Amino acid sequence: MTPDISDVKKLLDEINAAVSSYDPILKEKARDLLLKQAFGMGITQMQSSSQAGPAPDRRGTRVDAAESVPFTALIEKWTPSTQADWALLGAYYFQRIMGEQNVTGLQVNRELKQHGYGVTNITDCFTTNMQTEPKRMHQAGKSGKSKQAKKLYLVTTAGIKYVEDRLNGAHES
Repeated sequence: MTPDISDVKKLLDEINAAVSSYDPILKEKARDLLLKQAFGMGITQMQSSSQAGPAPDRRGTRVDAAESVPFTALIEKWTPSTQADWALLGAYYFQRIMGEQNVTGLQVNRELKQHGYGVTNITDCFTTNMQTEPKRMHQAGKSGKSKQAKKLYLVTTAGIKYVEDRLNGAHES
């Protein structure tokens, strides 16, 4: 039996109210869990079944479902041995898997900590990756003029190749 549209709207309003104060990343995960429980599928499945092409991610850019890989899947393929490699793997995840144009240290370290792999100084880890030859990361910019301003980073082509080689088992760290 198909639920009435007013019942569906009421349920969606309840879900939105329940997760409205959550952190954006947790909000998306909680919403997907609640939708899956209520309708048997998450928002990305609902959108992709109702639209042609890949579903939009939380920023509105198109992400192919095949590319949507959880961070834990990357860790299962390659467990870095240095903090700089952990930071690079986290930045790679946001840039290549999640489709972010730039990444921040806060964003990467938050994801690493969520999985039990936080680094002591994310900025030093990014600096180490920027000082390798060839450079694995690049500082794309910063917001504000102070030394402590939030910096934006980008994983370079060399950094992407480095991570993908390790994920594919080509080089063990």
